Order: sequence, then structure tokens, then C-alpha cells
Amino acid sequence: MALELRPLRSFIVVATELHFSRAAERLHVSQSALSQQIRTLEDNIGAVLFSRTSRMVELTPAGEALLEAAPRVLFEADRATERVRQAADGISGVLMIGAVRTALTSIAPQIMRAIRLEFPDLRLEVTQMDTAAQLMAVADRRLDVGLVREASPHPSLRLEQLVSEPLVAVLPGDHPLAGRHHIRLEDLAEEPFVMWPRPLGPDFFDIVISYCRDHGFSPRVVAEGADIETQLGLVASGMGVSLQPMYYANLRMVGVSFLPLAGSAPMISLQVVWRRSDQSAAVRRFVKAARAIAKVNE
Repeated sequence: MALELRPLRSFIVVATELHFSRAAERLHVSQSALSQQIRTLEDNIGAVLFSRTSRMVELTPAGEALLEAAPRVLFEADRATERVRQAADGISGVLMIGAVRTALTSIAPQIMRAIRLEFPDLRLEVTQMDTAAQLMAVADRRLDVGLVREASPHPSLRLEQLVSEPLVAVLPGDHPLAGRHHIRLEDLAEEPFVMWPRPLGPDFFDIVISYCRDHGFSPRVVAEGADIETQLGLVASGMGVSLQPMYYANLRMVGVSFLPLAGSAPMISLQVVWRRSDQSAAVRRFVKAARAIAKVNE
């Protein structure tokens, strides 16, 4: 049985009015066209819905049963249509997001809050992931969009800079230089360094190494940490010093000091990444929100 929605809507109006002429006026159709819709509906259902005489129109038992069920049918049909439209518009479904810790401690919460306020039916699934892993995951369609740090161009991906902050020195809180307002990079030449493993973010790693070499030394790396909490913990323990984006000062870890570097320090960028071939409305909306939040944070 094929049940079309337009005749069903017309049926409800006729069943409410119990008068074909008044129902036709409400529906802005001719009475003959309305009668044809009802006959078509009766043929599809296989039952007579109205008992009609020259003086009155009444619902048959089949009509009464349909009148009870019809509003629920229309409601579910309308809801299904709306869900499909929302999915097409990118305001429902699931958006898989990757983010480096730098982003999670700075602009990522603002971006996700903006998305949730505007599109509460769009579910956001966020995974903390280093830059190199995100680039692979976005390319392989395991992530829809990512927030990465200092990534190089990729043939299948689009990268757009959002915000940038300077590289700063991170020292143990009891380090002799920790009380200064700023520090020269040369003053750290003899210090042991705590670093990110290069495979987790080769572009950022190379920026740090090049910056040190431009100031006359290669850092003596004594420890590496796969996440920022581990690295800051190693610094707090006195294992060494580190160079990190200023974003991480937001973590407010006890036992470490963040000091501006004298002169021109490298700016470390946060970027949004997505597939060049992706036509998803949800991804477009995320990128749009990221741009807006980045502009506010300039």
C-alpha cells in the first residue's frame, strides 16, 4: 500500500470539517480536485473513509481509524524530512574532530562551543592527537577535520592558519633564570633540553632546532615526552628546559615558569585541516566557526 502525504493531509481537513466545500476552501483547491484526492486515498488504502449523502458527510469506522493514526504518520514523516534536511545542511549527524593539545588549551573549546550553540543536533567527537597522526587520519577519512600545529602543505589536504603565538622558554620554577622578565636563547645553550619526539610533529621540531642553531648551538636533548603534560613534568622535575608555544602557559602547571624570549622568536601556528575533496556541510561549518573564533582571538 502506497500512502502519499498530500492526500493524507487533505483527508484530515475533510475529517475535521465533515464538509467537502469548506475543506476545499481551507486547502485552496477545487471541490472536485479534493474529492479526487480522497478517492485516490481510499483506493490506495482499500477502504471507504467517508459516508456521503446529499445532506451530510460522516467518517466510516475505517475513516475514524485513519484519523487517529494520520497525525502521527505526518509527524514522523515531517520529522524524518527535517532530519534529512539537517544532515544535508551539516547541522546533524557526527563530526569527527582531531586536535593537538595546543588547540585544546586555546581555541578548540571556543570553536566547539560556537558549533554546539548554533547546531545542537550535530554531535562532535573529539580526539586528542598529534599533528602527524591527524594528517594521516584526515587523509584516510578517519577524521573529518583537524586542528594541527605547524603542518606542511599536503596534496590531498587543505590547511589554513588560524592563530599563532610565539615560542617561549619553559624552565623549572627554581631555575636561576626563572625570575627574569625575559630570557636570551643563548643563555640556554648549555642547558639540557626536553623535546617533542620528531615523528609526532616534524615541522615544529625542525623550527625549534633551526632556531637554536641560528643562535649558535644545537640543543642537547636529554628527554622526550609524547605529550605536553609529560614534558612539563620533566621540566618541573629539573630534568631540563624546553621551548614551547605560549599556548601551553594556559595549563598553569606547578613548578614551571614560562618566559618570553628576547628578540624575534618564531611564531607557532595553529591550523585547521580538512580534505580538499570533502563536500560535507558540517566540515564547512566547522571551518567557518574556526575562522570566526580565530579572528576574535587575533
